Amino acid sequence: MERTNVLRFRTLCRSAMVIWIWNGFSALGTVYHSDGSAASVQALNDQILNGDTITIPAGTFTWRTKVTITKGITLQGAGVGSSIIKDAVNGMPLIQIGLVANNLTRITGIEFQDGGRSINELGGIIQITGSNTNGSKLRMDHCKINDLNGMIVAETVIGVMDHNTFIRATRNGSSVVIYDSNWNGATNGDASWADPTQFGSDRFLFLEDNVFQNNGPGQPGATDAYAGARFVVRNNQIFDRLVQTHGTESTGRPRGTRAVEVYNNTFVGSDRNRFVGGLRSGILLFHHNTISGFWTGSTEF
Repeated sequence: MERTNVLRFRTLCRSAMVIWIWNGFSALGTVYHSDGSAASVQALNDQILNGDTITIPAGTFTWRTKVTITKGITLQGAGVGSSIIKDAVNGMPLIQIGLVANNLTRITGIEFQDGGRSINELGGIIQITGSNTNGSKLRMDHCKINDLNGMIVAETVIGVMDHNTFIRATRNGSSVVIYDSNWNGATNGDASWADPTQFGSDRFLFLEDNVFQNNGPGQPGATDAYAGARFVVRNNQIFDRLVQTHGTESTGRPRGTRAVEVYNNTFVGSDRNRFVGGLRSGILLFHHNTISGFWTGSTEF
């Protein structure tokens, strides 16, 4: 396949921490155009290099087999509503991503819809595994996660999910589930609990400038977290959804959530309950949020 050097898309981000994520990575790469099928994307991943880009054209594509991303690449669609991937995989992730040391992996401009997955994928429809020690980074941005039968699962991921829309209508489960089981190379989140909290640093998964919608009953989680998880929720619009975590009462040996910061979000309820979230372990900083539509005088975290 002929390779043509092009300037890779560089995004100007409002957050200083997000800008830091881009520093140190090459701006040069090669763009390869898939036909939108899972087989085409997988074949390209298997032969390209870190820093390259795989595009998905406009259209609707039903994926029935898992795509495994093993390179520090950009998977770039033509935009929400244009490039649509329908999840028809069962018993495994739709996309499994292994972040690469000293590289950024980016998913952008794609709408994900349910395509007939029969069982809720608690292990992650989009499953991302990284490290807090090897310089690997994630950015997932300008995507739409539209009522999938499962969730996004991030295991020991440093990076950002920004400018996405997460819609829940008929499915159960939280949109993004965070683990830091393997923090500092350990297991069960033990080393995350032994480490300083490090609020104000980049040592978190940042969820920012997203919209979390709930078009169904109840008030499900925008987030959930286990095993030493560390994450920040900021500058989001959250409609009838919760920022929630878990502790050892549900996981047993793996530790509970380690550290969470929630600020500058807008929580809008429709009088379903008094809670905007729940913390079952760890440390929480909750400040400068705007809250409306919860039980009058009873808003709690």
